[in-house]
Amino acid sequence: MDKQEMIFLHDKLGLYSKEADKMAQILGTWLIFILLLVILYRGIKKLSQSHQKPVFRRWGGLMAVLFIVGAVPLGFAFYTELTDERLDANIGLGIAMLFAWGYCVLLCCAGLIIWGRYAYKRSQRN
Repeated sequence: MDKQEMIFLHDKLGLYSKEADKMAQILGTWLIFILLLVILYRGIKKLSQSHQKPVFRRWGGLMAVLFIVGAVPLGFAFYTELTDERLDANIGLGIAMLFAWGYCVLLCCAGLIIWGRYAYKRSQRN
């Protein structure tokens, strides 16, 4: 094997591992996003313990909107990573991931606030 073939193989393997890393980041962010939505939903459900109407009817629309707002950029990032054959920088992927991570931070903060309010109300009752 000459030097040109070794460089070509090294480049090919390097690109493959970079693509796998990006895919792992996208899927990991997707899992964190889903987990944060579940935590947020459970916190809202516990905070608004009302037996008149099911909680999902009141908060289901909000959860659907929150899911769509977070899923669209992650879906876009996943789609472009699968179909795009460019060797240069993919700015759209970076912007989509930045938005998704920022959105996950906002959901995490909202979940912490809701669960904190629940803990405070629970301590006040006892």
